[in-house]
Amino acid sequence: MKLNFRKYFEQNTVGYHNDGFSGHHHHGNAWMTSDQTGSEQKGDFLGSPPHLPSHDLKLADVPTINKKAVIRLIEKNKNPIRILLGDGTNLFFSYDEFKRIKGPMPEVGRTMSVTFQRFPQDKSQNTSQVQDCEVF
Repeated sequence: MKLNFRKYFEQNTVGYHNDGFSGHHHHGNAWMTSDQTGSEQKGDFLGSPPHLPSHDLKLADVPTINKKAVIRLIEKNKNPIRILLGDGTNLFFSYDEFKRIKGPMPEVGRTMSVTFQRFPQDKSQNTSQVQDCEVF
């Protein structure tokens, strides 16, 4: 599909088409104004400027799924590092992300709990953002 500049510009501006819930499409976003989230500037000049309108994505409302399974395979000598869980979930981590996994060092046979940012109804093979990861 070829997308011309005008169509691209129309799809990437603030408006009814990307404001969270628009008609019959629910994008899963929780857009709130900066005065509701408290991200606008105070006296310390941190946050959004008070004279400009802004919207923030409230991360607490992003849908998540939690998976907990036994680690079946770890490929540490590859980039990205691959971890295969017993339920078939493939996880890919950069070296820095791998080092930040909570709990003991991931090893085959240990249990891993992973929280993804994803709609529970989404059964596709698309990758999801890892929000939290812990080994037991």
